[in-house]
Amino acid sequence: MRLELVDQRTRPAATALGSDALALLVAPLGRPEWWLNLVLVDDDQMGDLNRRWYGGQGPTDVLSFSYLEAAGEGAAALPAGEAGAACDLWLDAADATEDFVAGEVIVAPGFVADRCAREGWNLEDEWALLLVHGALHVLGWTHETDALRRDMQAREAGLLQAAGITHPLLRTAEEDS
Repeated sequence: MRLELVDQRTRPAATALGSDALALLVAPLGRPEWWLNLVLVDDDQMGDLNRRWYGGQGPTDVLSFSYLEAAGEGAAALPAGEAGAACDLWLDAADATEDFVAGEVIVAPGFVADRCAREGWNLEDEWALLLVHGALHVLGWTHETDALRRDMQAREAGLLQAAGITHPLLRTAEEDS
């Protein structure tokens, strides 16, 4: 997928990773002609989105919205197991254009930076993880059970490793053992 950075913050600032580095993380996912929007929002906007769409309270680090369907007729636009798809994925024929946006990954950079500073986490690694995590949600991945969480983390780890990044959550688990 191709990555489009959409900055909707009231005071845009640099992100931890450049857009070229972020684009490389999602390039092996989805179809090469599809787009993924990485939308940067203020904490207040993130809190509103989290409450409206997920019933959460306050801002969170990342939200994902997929414009692909997990059910459809005919051949899937992206079969399960191909290019990161967790399941067969379809898109409406009217959407099958070069400018098709497969989904949006929404990140609150201020919230992420504050949490990383508080927890002592590497900000660049966290950005990479959030983008990969959100992109996988767009492609049908979930973490509703322990088994699904482990599968998703393994997929995340492989994508991050290809970029020379150790999965931050798995690194912490390895250090604790």
